[in-house]
Amino acid sequence: MSLSDSKARINAAHRDLMNAWHKVSDVWRDDTARAFRDRSIEPIDRSLRAAMNALDAMEETLRRVRNDCGDR
Repeated sequence: MSLSDSKARINAAHRDLMNAWHKVSDVWRDDTARAFRDRSIEPIDRSLRAAMNALDAMEETLRRVRNDCGDR
């Protein structure tokens, strides 16, 4: 699996999670929902964003290595 494939899968999972959370949060608006968001949704959101940023950096590094080594 390529880095771009991995990034696409993470991006799709992130989008699906956030879409589902937004649907649920339209009707689930109590203290438990806020606690769930704070303990679960927000940390996952941050982790997925960090993973996508790391994959971007890895893709850029690999691009430079391939360019420097003449493998295009």
